[in-house]
Amino acid sequence: MLNHIRLMFIALFMGLFLVACGDDSAQQDAAEEAAPTEMAAEEAAAEATTTEDSNSVVGMTEEEAVAKWGEPDLTQTHSIDALTITHHEWHGEDGITAVQFQNGVAQFSQFVAAE
Repeated sequence: MLNHIRLMFIALFMGLFLVACGDDSAQQDAAEEAAPTEMAAEEAAAEATTTEDSNSVVGMTEEEAVAKWGEPDLTQTHSIDALTITHHEWHGEDGITAVQFQNGVAQFSQFVAAE
């Protein structure tokens, strides 16, 4: 009888532990959607520009990027075996455009709007 009570307490404790540590992502998503979105029109335009630039930059060569934005203000190059990674940044009045090239082809880009 004492053994059964001990097993019931262990099962109760484990159940409470699992409930407390569980991830209720549906509830978190609902809370995020319910929160008011406070984004100015300028921020929305900058975000749209970021998405637009990042979509058009992927696949671009370094020469095409230099023709589009001019000579980069910052360049970093790292080589690992046959892979060469080059990071270019262009600083402008509207913000900073950063592009990462792998073996001469753009793979990632980011635009940070000026404040």
